Amino acid sequence: MGYTHSFAYAPQSETFRATWLRLRLDAAAVIDFAKAAGIQLAGPDGRGLPVVSEGMIAFNGQGEGACEFFRIELTPSRLSKSGPFVWNFTKTAAKPYDMAVTAVLLRAHTLMPDHFAINSNGEWSDWMEARAINEALFTDTPPPTGEPFTDTSTGPAAIRR
Repeated sequence: MGYTHSFAYAPQSETFRATWLRLRLDAAAVIDFAKAAGIQLAGPDGRGLPVVSEGMIAFNGQGEGACEFFRIELTPSRLSKSGPFVWNFTKTAAKPYDMAVTAVLLRAHTLMPDHFAINSNGEWSDWMEARAINEALFTDTPPPTGEPFTDTSTGPAAIRR
C-alpha cells in the first residue's frame, strides 16, 4: 500500500465544530511553513493552490511530488457505515508534502484528541518533522510526546466510548 496515514474524526461533534476555525487557521500556518521550507504544495489534483476554506482543508504535492490528496471536511458527504465518524487515509509515498500532511494530522489530534484519531504505517519517529513544526508554530498546545497512533477504523475515542 505504500507509506500511508489514516485518520478518523467526528465532524458532527460539538468539539470538532467548535475547533474547526482554529484547525483551519493552523493548517494554513502549516502550509505557509511548508512553502517557506521549499515544499511545493498544490490543490487536491496536484495543481493550483492548497484549499483552506470554510468547509475544507485539502492539498497535495505538486507535479512529480504529488501522490494522493489530503482532505478534511467540516461537512463530509458521507459518514462511516460503522458510526458517526469519517474514516480516511492519504498515501503520501513519503514524498515531501508528507511533512505538511503529518503536521496537520498531528495538530488536529492535539486540538481534539478524543475526536480526531490518527494512525500511520510508518513509525512515530518518522513524524519528527511534524512534531517539530507543531512545537515551533503552536507553543500554546504542544503535540503529544508519546506515540498517539490508534486504530482509526473504529473511529475516534469519543465514538468508541
